[in-house]
Amino acid sequence: MFTYLLDGLKFVTFEGSWSLKPHEAMTLEAALNWMPADMADLARKQLSQRYFVERQSHGRIPCFRYYRMEPGLRFNGRFRDGDHFIDVKLRTGKRKVTAKCVLHEGTVFGLEFPKPSSFFKNMTVEVASVSCEESSFSYTDVLNRAEHGPD
Repeated sequence: MFTYLLDGLKFVTFEGSWSLKPHEAMTLEAALNWMPADMADLARKQLSQRYFVERQSHGRIPCFRYYRMEPGLRFNGRFRDGDHFIDVKLRTGKRKVTAKCVLHEGTVFGLEFPKPSSFFKNMTVEVASVSCEESSFSYTDVLNRAEHGPD
């Protein structure tokens, strides 16, 4: 109950919501469509659980905070351990940006965007391509280094 109240406060202060913004939903759907069918089905089952979308860094990093994860819904195989980034290249007018779907420890953890969510407001966004590169970097790591310096 206390968690719902805190999430309500975050909702009122525009730090999160219980639903995705259109560009977030499009990015997530493109990433799920890229995954193998069995993993995509498992990811959709994870996302059918109740969660709150906590947005950090002006909406650049929406993270899924699941209230309760049903047992047996974590990924097996390739996406089970560590962090994986599915790169989704988006076309917004004449610009291209690369968003990332973050898989962490067998769950759909969140998304990362190079621009704040206000950049996507009132813009037409299309998916250009989707890939998964093992050596992909994280926008979160870049922001952490910018704010706190190198480790």
